[in-house]
Amino acid sequence: MRVLFNRNPLKFGNVIEQPTLELVKNTPQLWNASLEDALKYGGELTKSAIGAMNLKFDCKHIIVDTKIHMLMKGFYPAIPSWHTDGVPRGEELKPDSKGDPNITAQENMSPSRFHLLVTGEGCLTDFVTQPTILDVPNEPTTELYRNVHDQIENQIDDLSIITIPSCTVVEWDWWNIHRGVKAQKHEWRYLIRATETDHMKPQIDLRQILRTQIQVYVPESFGW
Repeated sequence: MRVLFNRNPLKFGNVIEQPTLELVKNTPQLWNASLEDALKYGGELTKSAIGAMNLKFDCKHIIVDTKIHMLMKGFYPAIPSWHTDGVPRGEELKPDSKGDPNITAQENMSPSRFHLLVTGEGCLTDFVTQPTILDVPNEPTTELYRNVHDQIENQIDDLSIITIPSCTVVEWDWWNIHRGVKAQKHEWRYLIRATETDHMKPQIDLRQILRTQIQVYVPESFGW
């Protein structure tokens, strides 16, 4: 089945001041927090980032995630292959389900909207910016994003790709293809993503909301 991705252009919004090292280091991490809990528990940097976002308040829920990484050169703080966010999964078509991704179900569902901001200079997210038609499996499968990644890589020289600017709000929807990139320097990095969606609810248990661990991805040969 052939599917059109990157249907709508990225929207670049407000800019915040580059935070200090101490501010980033001391900012709490959040997982699937409600907007209210994010503002209450997320710290001053998160409040500033949310204040810069053009939230529409037209979906059932707003969910906020933040991540703080201490990066070494060569670390990947996010999935390094090309993918989309918020894909419906499993029989319930919930993005937070453990089921197989069902990209074609999005055609008949209200789209989720994402607002992203990343600090620092050495590890900023890449987006494919032009409308792109890809072949996807007809049925839900774990091979979806392997197929998406391989097709993007096979035509990457002909695609328009941008690296988002630092400390700038970027808005997109669940058809936009992007990837985490390899850190180019040693630095602390803050990321916030606010999701406006009808398809999943925020967490209500603070023991789940206040994230105390975070992972990175590294090549097998990595060393320092």
